[in-house]
Amino acid sequence: MDVLRQPIAEELAAWESFKAAGLGVDAIKAQLVRPPKRDMGDVALGCFVFAKNAGIKPNEMALKLAAGSSQLAVREQQTANREPRIIESATAAGPYVNFKLSRAACIGRVLSEIERTCPGNSIDDAPLWSFGASEEGRGKTLVLDFSSPNIAKPLAVHHLRSTMIGYAIKKIRESQSWRVVGINHLGDWGTGFGKLIAGLKKYFPEVGQRALAGDARPLGDMTVQVLNETYQRFNREIKENEELEAAGKHEFALLERYIEALAADKAHEAGAAGKANFLIWEHARGVSLAEFERMYAHLGVSFHVWPVLDLHRKRVFTDEPARFYRENGLYIGESYYVTAEDLCRRIIADAVDSKVAEESEGAIVIYTHGKDQPPVILVKNDGATAYHTRDLASALYRRRHFNGDELAYVVGGEQRLHFAQMFKALEMLGHDWAKGCRHIDFGLVLFKTADGKWAKAATRAGRVILLEHLLDESVDAVRGIIKEKNADLAQDAQQAERVAQAVGVGAVIFNDLKNGRRNDIKFDWDEILNFTGETGPYMLMQFVRMGSVTEKFHEAAQQKAWGAHSWQQGDAAKLARDDEWELALLLANFPEALRRASAEYEPSLAARQLIDIAAQTSSWWTNTKDTRIVGEDAELSKARVRLVNAVRKVLGRGLLLLGMTLVERM
Repeated sequence: MDVLRQPIAEELAAWESFKAAGLGVDAIKAQLVRPPKRDMGDVALGCFVFAKNAGIKPNEMALKLAAGSSQLAVREQQTANREPRIIESATAAGPYVNFKLSRAACIGRVLSEIERTCPGNSIDDAPLWSFGASEEGRGKTLVLDFSSPNIAKPLAVHHLRSTMIGYAIKKIRESQSWRVVGINHLGDWGTGFGKLIAGLKKYFPEVGQRALAGDARPLGDMTVQVLNETYQRFNREIKENEELEAAGKHEFALLERYIEALAADKAHEAGAAGKANFLIWEHARGVSLAEFERMYAHLGVSFHVWPVLDLHRKRVFTDEPARFYRENGLYIGESYYVTAEDLCRRIIADAVDSKVAEESEGAIVIYTHGKDQPPVILVKNDGATAYHTRDLASALYRRRHFNGDELAYVVGGEQRLHFAQMFKALEMLGHDWAKGCRHIDFGLVLFKTADGKWAKAATRAGRVILLEHLLDESVDAVRGIIKEKNADLAQDAQQAERVAQAVGVGAVIFNDLKNGRRNDIKFDWDEILNFTGETGPYMLMQFVRMGSVTEKFHEAAQQKAWGAHSWQQGDAAKLARDDEWELALLLANFPEALRRASAEYEPSLAARQLIDIAAQTSSWWTNTKDTRIVGEDAELSKARVRLVNAVRKVLGRGLLLLGMTLVERM
C-alpha cells in the first residue's frame, strides 16, 4: 500500500470533512492501515489521535470524516481531466473509517510508479532501477563495520553472515539516500601477531633471515593457509612450552616499538629486529588482503585500502565521493589507529585525566558495568594496548573523520557484552554521539552432523569450514543441474558458467538473508539449491520466467499484429481478478518493506517481501492457466504482461539490493 498511501492521503485531505477537522496529508498518512479482513475494506483510517485532539469520541470522529464521501461524484466530475480518483466509498466502522478503493485506478498507479522508477527492460538497465527509493536519509551518514576478518587466516563460513548482512544493509540504506561508509575492520594487530612472527621464525628460519636482510617479501610465496597453520601449530606448542608465550609477546613488543618509532620519524633508532618484524607483518597483511579480495570478488563485494593511494580511485574519491563510497568499502585495520592515527594514546590519556579509567593489577581499565563485571582494558599489564582501546579509537575516528550520524557494527551475537561495554565507555568519556552506535548482531550458521543434529559450523574433519569451499560446492552443484536440465544453456559454456556462479552464490546469500539476522540459519544443501520454494534459485527463476513472458508476447504480437511493445500501454482496468489486486498491493508495499529493512537493519524484511511477491505471482500464474498470461484476448494479454514486467522489475531491484546477481537465462 505504500505507493498508494500518499495519493490516498492527498485525496482525503481535499474532502470537506477532513478540511473541517484540520487534517493534512501527513497526519492522514500516519493513520492509514490495512483492515484485518478483506470484506471490511481495502484501507482503514484510525481516528483515535484525531478524536483526542478534537475532544470527541473516536466513533463520532469516524462518522464525521466518513460523511465526506457523499461528495465523491461531484469531485469526480471536477477532476475528470486528472488522474482517476482512488477512493470509491467510505464507511464508518466504530473508531475507524473503512475505504473501498478503485482497483483499476490503484493498480494503474502502482504499475506507472514502477515503470517510472525502473527504466529499460534488460538486466543491464537493472542497476538504474530505483523503485522504493526515498529521500529519508538525505544528508545523513552511516559508518558500517562489516565482514572484518583477521589477517593470516582464510575467510571461513562464519564470515559469510557479517559480510552479506552488512553489504545488504549498505545497499538498502543507500536506497534511502544515506551516505554509507562501509568499513572492513581488519584484525591486523595484537599479541597474536607476535605469536605468528615467532612461529614463522621458529618453523621457517629463512623468513627471519630474509626480513633481517631487508627483503620486502620475506614470506616468499607463502599462502594464507600456511600462515594460519603456522599460528595454530605455535599455539598448540605453547600449552607444552610456556616460554613460547613469552617469545610471542617479545616479537610483538619489537613490532610495536618499531611502529611507534616509525610514526615519530625515528625508525632508524628502532633497530634491525623491529624492522624485520615489520616487514614480516606487512607482507602477511598483503598476502591476506590478496586472498580476501579473491573471495570478495565471488560475493560481488569490493573493499579498498584506506587511505586511498591508487590514482584512479583517488580521482574518483576526490571528484565523486558519493560514487566512491557506493562502489567501495574501506579496509581500515586495527593497526591504523596505532600507526597513522595515534588515537589510542589519546583515548588512554583522556580516560586517565578524566578519572574514568583506573589502575588494576598493573593494567589501566574502565569499569563500565560495575566491578563485578569484566572491565574494558585500555592498557594491559605488559604495557601493550588492548583491542578495546583500538575499538574505542576507531569509533572516535569514524565519528570525526566520516561525520557518522550512526555507527553500526555487524558482528555476531556472542559479542553483545563487548559492544555494550564499548558504547558505555564512550558515553563515560563524554561522547554523547555514542547513543547513535548500534551492534547489529546475528546468529550462527548450523550444519547437520552425522547423527542428524544441527550444530555450529565449527569443524569438518577437524578444520574450519572455508567460505571458498562452501561457494565452490554450491556453484559446482548448479553446474551439474544445468548439464542435466538445460542442454541448450550447457552448450554455451561462457553463459552457463555465468549462470552457475550467479545462481550458486546467490543460493547461499539468499538462504542467509531470508532469515531474521538474529536467528541461527540451517545450511541444508537440498533446500538451498531447490528451484522451488523460498530459495535463491527460485527467486532468480521467477525473475527469468517473467522475462520469458515478454518474449512470448512479442512472438504472439508479431503473429497477430498487436504491436511488439503494445503491452506497455496495457489497461490496468483489465486486471480485475482478486489475485491480481493482491499482487499489485504486494508490489505497492515493497517501498515500505525497504524503509523498515533500513530502519531496523534487517535485510530479511526486504527478502520476505520478495518471497511474498514471488509466491503470489506463482499462484496467479496457476490460476490463469485457462486464459493464460498471453492468450487470445489482446487487451487482457497486454495488461497482464504489463503486470508481469512490474513483478520482474521489483524482483530484480530487490535481489540486487540483497547482493545477488541477475541472469537472463536459467
